[in-house]
Amino acid sequence: MSEANPPISTRRGDDGTTTLMGAGRLSKNDVRIALLGDIDEASASLGLARAEASEADLKELLLEFQRLLYRIMGDVAMVGEPNMVGLADLQRVDGALESWSARTEIPKEFVIPGESKVGALLDYARNVVRRAERSAVHAGFVDDHPHALKSINRLSDVLFVLARNADGKSPLSKG
Repeated sequence: MSEANPPISTRRGDDGTTTLMGAGRLSKNDVRIALLGDIDEASASLGLARAEASEADLKELLLEFQRLLYRIMGDVAMVGEPNMVGLADLQRVDGALESWSARTEIPKEFVIPGESKVGALLDYARNVVRRAERSAVHAGFVDDHPHALKSINRLSDVLFVLARNADGKSPLSKG
């Protein structure tokens, strides 16, 4: 017989505070808590796109980006610890941007999301990532975590390109 699952609700947050590793209890309106929520939402939005994607390389890339966001959350949560996100992470995001840009036609006009379900989900994820980036700047995350902030910024660029690719804006699909 297995043990019962631990309780999901501790009820300690009922007073409007939450625990952050190494920082004790913080108000749920603390800028770091808000930033963690925005990054978590960005990861969940990438998960939506990944669940709908059919291309294995796209699914793998989105999972890699979710893991990057998870490490960025670690940097936010563990103040004073060495950064988990570094130059190699930024270079990987930049590499994905270059690779997918080379095989995607980028329209010169304003894009209205919704040409495809996966494209729309990627555009939605891009917007959530942009919000996380604004929250990171607001939280003062810039100076202590330069590669993480740059990675978030570039991630939104990659998501724009991935959305255009999903919408069929690929030079290879012109026939």
